[in-house]
Amino acid sequence: MKKLAIIFTLAGLVSMTACKKYLDEQPQNAVSREDYWTTEADAINAVNNCYRRLGDVDNRIFLSCATDDSYSWSDWPSDVRLVGNGSASIGTGMFANFWSNFYKMIASCNDVLDNIDRDKALSDSLNKRLKGEARFIRAYAYQQLIGLYGDVPLRTTIPPVSDFAAKRTPRAEVAQFLVAELDTIAKYLPVTYDANNAGRATKGAALALKARVLLYEGRYTEAAAAAKEVMDLNAYAIDNNYVSLFNGTNKNSQEIIFSARYVKNTLPNAMATWVGGPSLGGWSQVVPLQSLVDAYECTDGKTIDKSGLYDAAHPYDNRDPRLKMTVVVPGVVVNGITIDVSNTKSLDALSKNNASLTGFYYKKYVPADIQGNWDSNSYNDVVLLRFAEVLLTYAEAKIEANQIDASVYDAINRVRQRPGVVMPVITAADFPGQTALRDAVRRERHVEFPMEDNRLFDIRRWKIAETVMSGPVYGILNNFDQTRQDYGKHVLVEQRSFNAGRDYLWPVPQSETSLNPNVLPNNGGW
Repeated sequence: MKKLAIIFTLAGLVSMTACKKYLDEQPQNAVSREDYWTTEADAINAVNNCYRRLGDVDNRIFLSCATDDSYSWSDWPSDVRLVGNGSASIGTGMFANFWSNFYKMIASCNDVLDNIDRDKALSDSLNKRLKGEARFIRAYAYQQLIGLYGDVPLRTTIPPVSDFAAKRTPRAEVAQFLVAELDTIAKYLPVTYDANNAGRATKGAALALKARVLLYEGRYTEAAAAAKEVMDLNAYAIDNNYVSLFNGTNKNSQEIIFSARYVKNTLPNAMATWVGGPSLGGWSQVVPLQSLVDAYECTDGKTIDKSGLYDAAHPYDNRDPRLKMTVVVPGVVVNGITIDVSNTKSLDALSKNNASLTGFYYKKYVPADIQGNWDSNSYNDVVLLRFAEVLLTYAEAKIEANQIDASVYDAINRVRQRPGVVMPVITAADFPGQTALRDAVRRERHVEFPMEDNRLFDIRRWKIAETVMSGPVYGILNNFDQTRQDYGKHVLVEQRSFNAGRDYLWPVPQSETSLNPNVLPNNGGW
């Protein structure tokens, strides 16, 4: 059997027929439905097709720019800038792209689940496993949808043409469906696969996604229990090398529970273009903000406003090592290239062509091996679930349930004590109660997960978005280029606003409401 990521390119075996409505995605004309579903390969290829939209199909890496972490200067290929600064409308493309992509993913899974039992070539165990994979991917899509849009249509089969105008299902009902689904499929998915099947959904992935759903829904006791199930599998560990998880050199790390996988030459992506700066051949379209840089503690475990180690003249010294593992501050080396925005003659300097408008670049997600054209120069994977999230989910859930014990501190410290990071441990003496620990775990999530979509959901469920997403947005302190009007000041990037009565949920996109009035009324304020 070919490796899973390679088989994803065979999507044409189960091609999708274009249609105006998102639910009409059933395969109809590439392969006769009577001839298909007769061999083991048919079923495997159909399930592989379900995986193909997990990665950066709709520029997933741009989601960070809808948070206080990042900024995007261009409205192509994603108009996330409008979402980030509060000027989006129901016609904004990002809203439609993500809605469409997830429902196409769901339709692929539903087609498998509607038809796989026709395939008599499958053993019972393979039948259950493949169903489990399709159900997991469908569950992942729905988890993302309810987090972004709230109430959404819940479909578990391909409907007849007469029934495409689906109504929205309450978010809590969809979440409960997901919890039950993930409980069930965890029984049919293996803990690990052989090398030829690396990347497929596992038991741990199902339980980790279940823990995320429960945490995001505020069901804290259940979330902690689900996270503990993953921990008790003893199948995962914190990796020694943080950077390697994202640059393509450590795709099979024990920390990575589930990812969208890419393959050099066969199935590449444009990650280096979106994230990299000019010296790396990129366009600097996803770049960090000062607010992210400021979130990293000093090496004494204190925030920059409280630490005696913080030196405003040398703001990047004595900081959590994850800062320079994540953000390119002046002088950081990426792939053997020293990137220094303070050198006004550098390709990466402020105001240069395709250079960062914030003065910072990301190191995280820059692939170690960059080749090819702009749209096919990377093959590093997009990490969707990893063990660090499980540990911090366990800790946060226990804190919010006020079930604080030694295991909470241990879970946080396993992340902070990653070799190469090794930040001071969180102790009961320094963080004695729920309020202090809540602040600690939230800050830990902030600096551990930039660019992994967690921040978008976190600032929403914590109800802090109107605070962190409103007002002027800044980049680097310009103490190096006297020709600019902002010399001696932080670079002003843009002015943002956040309407708390509207922006906590994305709207059902205009392209959908015009075709399906049953999804109305729209989310408040839209």
